[in-house]
Amino acid sequence: MSELDNIRNEIDEVDKDLTKLFEKRMGLVKKVADYKKKNSLPVLNSKREKEVIDKNISYLKDKELSKGLETFFISLMNVSKSIEENEIGTEKEKNFEVYGLLGEKLGHSFSPEIHKLVFEKYDKKAIYNLFEIPKDKLKEAMEGFKLINSKGINVTIPYKTEVIKFLDYISKEAEAIGAVNTIKFFDNKLSGYNTDYIGFGKMLEKFKVEVKGSTCVVLGSGGAAKAVVQYVSDNKCKKLYIVSRNPEKVSREFSKFEVINYEELEKLENSDIIINCTPIGMSPKVGVSPVNRKIVAKFKAAVDLIYNPLETEFLKYARESKIKAVNGLYMLVGQAVASEEIWNDISIDEKIASQIYEKLLDKVGGHDEK
Repeated sequence: MSELDNIRNEIDEVDKDLTKLFEKRMGLVKKVADYKKKNSLPVLNSKREKEVIDKNISYLKDKELSKGLETFFISLMNVSKSIEENEIGTEKEKNFEVYGLLGEKLGHSFSPEIHKLVFEKYDKKAIYNLFEIPKDKLKEAMEGFKLINSKGINVTIPYKTEVIKFLDYISKEAEAIGAVNTIKFFDNKLSGYNTDYIGFGKMLEKFKVEVKGSTCVVLGSGGAAKAVVQYVSDNKCKKLYIVSRNPEKVSREFSKFEVINYEELEKLENSDIIINCTPIGMSPKVGVSPVNRKIVAKFKAAVDLIYNPLETEFLKYARESKIKAVNGLYMLVGQAVASEEIWNDISIDEKIASQIYEKLLDKVGGHDEK
């Protein structure tokens, strides 16, 4: 027997062991499926999957095999999910609906609390999960949502533009903005919408921040900023400035508007509303602001899309300068309610959104903006 034959025989023995371990693993998967069925839990758990992959890669002595082992476990878990789905049955049969928030690094989010309150109001059997997905696994994640028959997901940083390529349909407002934060799954098709636009408008209406005829300044140029810029423009602001640390690059994306840098912002006079669309000041990196106190004090109103913490350093400057200060919590509620309307083809009364907002304020120990 040749040396090659000996090696092949060893491989056959390893394959035999792998088959036995595979069968054992799938038996355990069926037990997991039984537990999930009894406790109304969804099949997909992206955080658990990432933990499994990272843990097993750490066992490798030859780290050059890391990529291959990752691919192996992704395939293995895809088989596991298929078996779980078959064991549990379809979401329709269970009358159990799966929703969630897709992002790269989510940390704490109020979204599950908001959607849970909506579910309670409408007596829905549903769950809203957080799906932390690395950038190189976005395609697999989108397929995974189809696999578990998800009705819809919200999308946050950094995937609001990246998910567009996976969509079969995109709404007019999302296409104009160039960003999607809500995806509806129906008949194996994906439809994209932008409810940030709706939520931002509802927030301004609630706290009586008048855009029409005002000079507005938008800090930042990401997906959320695009929705804000579109809304402010659509609602006939007198003048709009977009502030960026890289005006030349941003000017190509916002060619219809005036883009300035932060030094030019300091010289700006007679403006009405300043809107922070950057993540600067968001938990856990609190105590910092995208602009200084002197700049904030020039305006009549300061709006921050950040809702955690409820009062950022930026809004603290506004409060101390005795100008209107509005955080992003009601925008979050408004866009979540709009998402539910899209996913379920319903109309939700504005009173319900306000009730959810008040409950959430109580829960996080906040106070209403004046």
